[in-house]
Amino acid sequence: MTKKHILKLAITGCTGRMGQIVLKEANQSEEVEVVGGLARPGNPFVGKDVGILIGEEPFNLPISDSPRDAFKDADVIIGFSQPEGLSPHLQEALQQKKPFVVCTTGLTDDQKTALEAASAIIPLIVAPNTSLGIALLRKLSLLAADALGSAYDISLLEMHHRHKLDAPSGTTLSIAQSLKALDNLKDNTPPYPSRSPRPQGTLECAVLRGGGIAGDHTVIFAGEKDMLTIEHRTLDPALFALGAIQAAQWLFGKPPGLYSMDDVVSA
Repeated sequence: MTKKHILKLAITGCTGRMGQIVLKEANQSEEVEVVGGLARPGNPFVGKDVGILIGEEPFNLPISDSPRDAFKDADVIIGFSQPEGLSPHLQEALQQKKPFVVCTTGLTDDQKTALEAASAIIPLIVAPNTSLGIALLRKLSLLAADALGSAYDISLLEMHHRHKLDAPSGTTLSIAQSLKALDNLKDNTPPYPSRSPRPQGTLECAVLRGGGIAGDHTVIFAGEKDMLTIEHRTLDPALFALGAIQAAQWLFGKPPGLYSMDDVVSA
């Protein structure tokens, strides 16, 4: 019997909230192994064991501030770093020809362009939200928009915890981009609140921040006589970690290209 390959992962932003959750979920899996943990230079956890960071037995793996060292033994990189860390991480991934699951949100246009260029050399998944449920919400929203047509106004409502830096979230922007491409809609926002009376043929977005909410996303189709809502509610942020690991498993062995969670869901 052929021994099943255990996927070796490097995690960027491993000391952050999501990075630590990915480490915990990977540590409980028999299908993956963490072989690299990357933090920014000056982070107080650099040099300390990854296992100790998450309250587990030592991994015998020190947290590194060197992308080269963190990535060298990995099959796939999972990135949960802040946007300013993406460029050096992407450069090293290109240097080592390593597949990269980019989960960073709040990317600039220049960073998006750099990712698109890099996808000609390495396989990349750009996933501001690694939930498979969100990928399905996007697909269902496109189906609804196509079926209901211009008679229905489309609005996006999202709520996250009070510490989230970007608003609207990367997830909301990606859903909005998909809907605008389908229906040639124009933004009714920003700024917030949206204009009233509402212009026809616009896409409205509302953002709420509060408490410890992991992530709620709702797409609302409002007609004159009825309303359809498609909602995804995250109950545990471990959902994103599991989705990122599943994305990494899917990406391993793929040819160079720019992929998304839609591709993972469709597999």
